[in-house]
Amino acid sequence: MKNMELKKKIEKLAAWIHTYFFKIIIRLIPETMLYSFSHVLGNVYFLFSDKRRTSTIKQLTNVYREKKSEEEITKLAKRVFHEIAENLVDTAIRLFKHPDLNKGLLQDISVEGAHHLDEALKNQKGVICIGTHFGNFLFLGRRLSLMGYHCNIVIKDTNNAVWAEIWHICMRKAGIQWIPALPRIKAVSDSLKWLKKGGILFLFADQKKRDGGVSVEFFNHQTDTVEGPALLHLRTGAEILCAFMIKLGRKKHKIIVTPPITVKKSGNREKDVYQITQAFTEIIEAFVRQYPEQWWWPWRKRMKGIKETEVNNKLD
Repeated sequence: MKNMELKKKIEKLAAWIHTYFFKIIIRLIPETMLYSFSHVLGNVYFLFSDKRRTSTIKQLTNVYREKKSEEEITKLAKRVFHEIAENLVDTAIRLFKHPDLNKGLLQDISVEGAHHLDEALKNQKGVICIGTHFGNFLFLGRRLSLMGYHCNIVIKDTNNAVWAEIWHICMRKAGIQWIPALPRIKAVSDSLKWLKKGGILFLFADQKKRDGGVSVEFFNHQTDTVEGPALLHLRTGAEILCAFMIKLGRKKHKIIVTPPITVKKSGNREKDVYQITQAFTEIIEAFVRQYPEQWWWPWRKRMKGIKETEVNNKLD
């Protein structure tokens, strides 16, 4: 027990030291130079991260093999890495260089479709908002909170304890409220309590579920994804809608909130979970098609060969 406590203290100290020196570097370097450096960082990561690069190119090939050449797909993959690097730099600048984070978020991030949240909240059952890894997604919930919405985000920590703590430091700095995804029972309990209070619960549902989950069609391929949003919706009656953080230009972004998902319930739990999950997955796909360079392909859904009989069985 004492060894575990000591290990946690060392990990937190390491995270604090890393963040402290990173903050000093960010403050010393001019902003324009930092943004220029982000493209260098993107190139370096693209060249040396063989696993992420290969995965990204493979998925883009699955989607665009009929529309783009191999050279065009590789170019798009490289741009994905550039966008991710620039978003990370943008996050660091906002957190550690700008004196007033909230003022910057209000000025630089516009919001479209907030009335969908207002309508959904009238049910007084809370709202389940499907978050996605688009652009500078870290500030999605925070920007809406500045409009008076009570937002909470379910987040799964990385396996690296030091990096997880660095992430926590950044979220606390940004004023972001979150629910740890693990332990799962507590996460579900806290999520239900938040919805009962009438809050907006963000669930990131554009990632592959390693164990279990529900298999849906995504870009004409089957992929396993999380069933949590659908299960919470069926249990609580809270409306489900999606929100995307779209980059408009350097430092400029727009949040797009979609209308609530409407799916006719069958009364069969498995079929309803599939239909609901497929519905919001199709919305995610539509936005990825429109802004392919802004989605975090290296860490998101993994596609596999489509199984027509499996999909048809779910719909029967």
